[in-house]
Amino acid sequence: MYFCLYFLQQLKRLLTLFIFLSVIGAYANYAFEPAKLVMQEQERLTMHQRLMKLGELSDSLEYDRSIEMASTLITEAKQKNDNRYLFHGYNYLSLTYDLLSDTIPALDYAEKALHYAKLSKNDTLISWGLNNLAASLAYFPKRKNEVLKLYKESLVIQRRLNDGEFIDAALNIAELYRDDGNYTMMYPYLKEAQDSYDPESLYYDNPKAYLDILWGDYYKGLQFDNKALSYYKSAFELVEAGKMEYLALDFYDRYAKFLAENNKPEEAYAVHQRYFDYYSHKERTKATETVQLAQARLEAEELRRERNDAKFKQEILDQNLKRKKTQSVLLGSIIGLMVLFLAYLFYSEKLRLGLIKNLKVNNKHLKKAKERAEKSERAKTKFFSNLSHEMRTPLYGVTGIVSLLEKSEAFKDYKEEIGSLKFSADHLLEIINDLLDLSKLEDESFKLVKKPFNIKLLAEELVTSFEQHSLKNSNCKIICDVDASIPNYVVGDSRRISQILLNILGNAVKFTPKGVIALRLKDRLLPSGKHAIYFEVEDNGIGIPQEMHESIFDEFSQIDEKSTANKGTGLGLPIVRKLLLKMGSDIALKSEPGRGSTFSFVIEFKEATLLEVIGKLKKEESEDAEAFVADLTNQRVLIVDDNKINRMVTRRVLERQHAEVFEAQNGEEALALTQKSHYDLILMDINMPGMNGYETSKEIRAFDKEIPIIALTAAEAEYIRKKAKEYGMNDVITKPYNLSQFSKVIVKELKINTLITGSPV
Repeated sequence: MYFCLYFLQQLKRLLTLFIFLSVIGAYANYAFEPAKLVMQEQERLTMHQRLMKLGELSDSLEYDRSIEMASTLITEAKQKNDNRYLFHGYNYLSLTYDLLSDTIPALDYAEKALHYAKLSKNDTLISWGLNNLAASLAYFPKRKNEVLKLYKESLVIQRRLNDGEFIDAALNIAELYRDDGNYTMMYPYLKEAQDSYDPESLYYDNPKAYLDILWGDYYKGLQFDNKALSYYKSAFELVEAGKMEYLALDFYDRYAKFLAENNKPEEAYAVHQRYFDYYSHKERTKATETVQLAQARLEAEELRRERNDAKFKQEILDQNLKRKKTQSVLLGSIIGLMVLFLAYLFYSEKLRLGLIKNLKVNNKHLKKAKERAEKSERAKTKFFSNLSHEMRTPLYGVTGIVSLLEKSEAFKDYKEEIGSLKFSADHLLEIINDLLDLSKLEDESFKLVKKPFNIKLLAEELVTSFEQHSLKNSNCKIICDVDASIPNYVVGDSRRISQILLNILGNAVKFTPKGVIALRLKDRLLPSGKHAIYFEVEDNGIGIPQEMHESIFDEFSQIDEKSTANKGTGLGLPIVRKLLLKMGSDIALKSEPGRGSTFSFVIEFKEATLLEVIGKLKKEESEDAEAFVADLTNQRVLIVDDNKINRMVTRRVLERQHAEVFEAQNGEEALALTQKSHYDLILMDINMPGMNGYETSKEIRAFDKEIPIIALTAAEAEYIRKKAKEYGMNDVITKPYNLSQFSKVIVKELKINTLITGSPV
């Protein structure tokens, strides 16, 4: 697509001139004897020589002669039934009309060229034909899916040929995905095109310039502005070196804007100045084309006069009234056809300009809609992250106080109430984790963990957990049916498999007030040696209407059923689908109102080897042995947190481990205390009014490089950890935390070995 852009811009206004001259030339070929001699000479050329001549005429922009030569080649190739030369003839016709911006005949000839390429059974010709037909279809937005399909077919052939040529089909596919804003799909095709580029090869227009522009667009879309600027700069230098005006007019304006957005006003001005130079040159070229058109018309008039003189002389010599009448009729017919054709051309051009105008308006609306959608997606992700942090902070106080009360002898009479409170807090934490998972699953950085796990035991434990908790006071029964052929240990992400089944089973429990729920696992051994395990959750509950079979997988979607009190958050099934898509699978649903529902999916697993299983079991034993809390006697710990409840909970936990605890309610107070007194450890909250945890840590590091500082935060740990290191913090603990993990981090940073087994709280 990219190699046609220059000619389309430069030769658009030559269409009328070309048609006029070609009609006059056709008649001149009839009227003048020298032209007949030229035709006779052309007829003596072989088809191969005509094909070589076609390339020369196309390069020298002699489009009327190029069309004439291609037509002659097609006629002779049809006589000899040679599909290869039929392809070349129609292909040159398509490219010529494409460069003249006459899209209808260009598309027609491209389709014919591909037809004869397929008849020739030549993969190279088929690849060219697919590419050229896709380029012609690209001017028709409604046929974008066909364009993508053709480019992908061409790419398959180019990969198979592996002839060292530049893979332009991959570049064209990357451009289509860029226009759709699909940067994830764009990357592999860009990479493939990049790998096929040979800097030692000679190209008509160096594709490296266009490659760098698309790389810049890719990184810009992912908001890696520095990388985008690097590629844009390289593309700018290549365009300037090659004086590729068509790329400059398409690229420089948005490059200048991007430079300005990235605080590079001087470079933006220089690029914009070059854009203005090219634009001015283009306008001057337009003026030149207008003069050339007027001159061509004068030449046509002269040709017409010469033609009439020749006809008059021929009539005097022949004295043949019949020949004179035939010539007059022929001349009148040609002129009439020319007038009709020019009228049609005028109408087609007017219609095409109207369509282009409408397309520009529609593209503008689509661009705005795309920007709004992207902005909405970013806002949603940020909202989920902020919401989870704001909810985790008070939840830390709730869970901490509940843990303290649960172990206190003074509240043993309220054990049941405290248990209910803890259950509610855990449920709230599950909802927060669902929100975070939903946000993470839309991030390319999301990774699945592949470790050995006992899949049979996982299924049985899930069913047991539901029987002991969710179904304790219910009229519903749950059963588990696992094929004996399923291996005990497989390699996969057990946490995510458990999350998927928990959500599906939880959904079944909600909508089956009375009945049976069945979890089934079936095995099919694949030729590759892997096991395709079929998971099925069937219930005989209220069922789901057909019209909701897709919408229930939308975020926050719920079934409007009055008989079901607990409808949940509407996050479970969307998370299930997104997780399965990450695993290369998808969820299937069969359901009817009143007849229950069946959710199913298939995942391929590799059976775990004996060494992998032994390694996993040893690691679990080691982790169990490491479950401890520390003896922090004589350790001075400073808690920095603006939340009074959080300080109180952390203080109680540390005091139960015999630590000497001090408090600061903001960064300024913490800074003053550390300058006056010595502390063995600082637990630092991140989000505080005034001086936040990062800034406070940076100030402390200015005069104390040794004291361990641990970030104690409700935000997502992976995001915080990198930034905490930059500001001098030693480690991160996420609230609500696991007490054993909390103690392990403190012991590691304090470099002490005194441990207490069991829990102090």
